Amino acid sequence: VHASRRVFEFLKSKEIATPVIHHVVMDAPRDELVLTVGSQVGCSLVDGNGDGILIESPSNELEFVRTTSFGLLQGSRMRNTKTEYVSCPSCGRTLFDLQTVTAEIAEATGHLPGVTIAVMGCIVNGPGEMADADFGYVGGAPGKIDLYVGKELVRKGIPSAEACQGLIDLIKEHDRWVDPAEVVEEEEAKVAA
Repeated sequence: VHASRRVFEFLKSKEIATPVIHHVVMDAPRDELVLTVGSQVGCSLVDGNGDGILIESPSNELEFVRTTSFGLLQGSRMRNTKTEYVSCPSCGRTLFDLQTVTAEIAEATGHLPGVTIAVMGCIVNGPGEMADADFGYVGGAPGKIDLYVGKELVRKGIPSAEACQGLIDLIKEHDRWVDPAEVVEEEEAKVAA
């Protein structure tokens, strides 16, 4: 990490603007690959040092390596390839089963690249913690959910059983919804090209 930072400092000091792709060759189990590449290359990308990543890992499937690469680029804010979720860790004030609801929302909205959805357990900290999200799903009262667009409360007191669909409707109203079939078609067209 320190050596690569020195390289980027040198490039910047000499005003060399050549794009740099981090090339990692690592034959390791999945968890080790993700942790190592994330900690060694991710910190450089977050610092703005680098323009991309190429991972070679012969013992891992191509799809896993591809997903890991795109996940790293998304996590470092370089490329949005999937829906991003922000969620609180849950506490005594959480008004619903955070893990179950987050999984339900992710299942319904996971195909929306470039959209950030916050799932917050309570009104106390939720709106502040979801400040950068496009849409928010916040526990407002027992059995009731409040929905946000950005920081603005737009629907209050929706029954929990209707709230996931309410969130989808809200995303559609703001022209951020893409039907899952369209996303699959786009991906297939890119692969064929």
